[in-house]
Amino acid sequence: MQKLKFIYQDWNRAYYKLQSEEVTLRYYNNFYKNKMPKKLLQEHTKTVEDWAKFAYTANKEFMKRMWAGEFSISEKSGLFNDKVDEIARLFNVTALFEDTNQPYAYLEFTGMFATLFFIDEKNRVYMQYSFQNDTSKVGNEYKDNFKKGDLFLIELEIFIFPEEKINDDWKNKDYISYAFNPDGYLLVTKIFDVHGEHLIEKYEAKAPVNVTSNWEPYPKFGEWDSIFRMKRWKEGELANLIDENDNSNTKNEDNPSSEEQQKRPPGTFSVFD
Repeated sequence: MQKLKFIYQDWNRAYYKLQSEEVTLRYYNNFYKNKMPKKLLQEHTKTVEDWAKFAYTANKEFMKRMWAGEFSISEKSGLFNDKVDEIARLFNVTALFEDTNQPYAYLEFTGMFATLFFIDEKNRVYMQYSFQNDTSKVGNEYKDNFKKGDLFLIELEIFIFPEEKINDDWKNKDYISYAFNPDGYLLVTKIFDVHGEHLIEKYEAKAPVNVTSNWEPYPKFGEWDSIFRMKRWKEGELANLIDENDNSNTKNEDNPSSEEQQKRPPGTFSVFD
């Protein structure tokens, strides 16, 4: 793969473009003007890198206090969300191909959450990885991984687009989700014709899958190469885990035609090593 360079300007998914430093800083000033002291906000929004470093440190503090028992993702009282607003800070890292400046992906951090969005040649998000530093659905044997700062990839989502725009906009026609937990549970959801008949299929893995490759060390600031990896799973690691012909393990909300069932993500990329 071509060498990447990393910048701290936001990517605007709705408009398919990179935001300038000025627009990026204006966004954070507006977003946090009622959540932070004005002087502190001004101090840390002199450059986009200043803001990213400040937000990164705030997010590490958020996780430290979470694992000290001050609050938990399992909270039902709203305390967790209150602490996200109080402590965590949003920032983006955007990766460009060094030779061409074509966007490759952008990473959105806030609190214990990190989401990686992959960008295609038309500047659309065609795939995303969602990481977390904890999950309410995890056994105690995995808590140590989270406590030392590891992230777990809880969902891989793929957006499949039509050949032409719909109403002068790119709207994905099909969607595939792979949802994981650290115990090896895997749920695959496929939505065909997202904006039309909305046909849905769901499959659960018959046995726990190998999720070793889902773990990712929390990156040090400026060291983004590892978390930006697309290829995470070994060939065959996730294959043949679901028998789509066995209805006892299939939850079909509709039944697409055989042609629809054969649809797969475009062959221009692979998530396997």
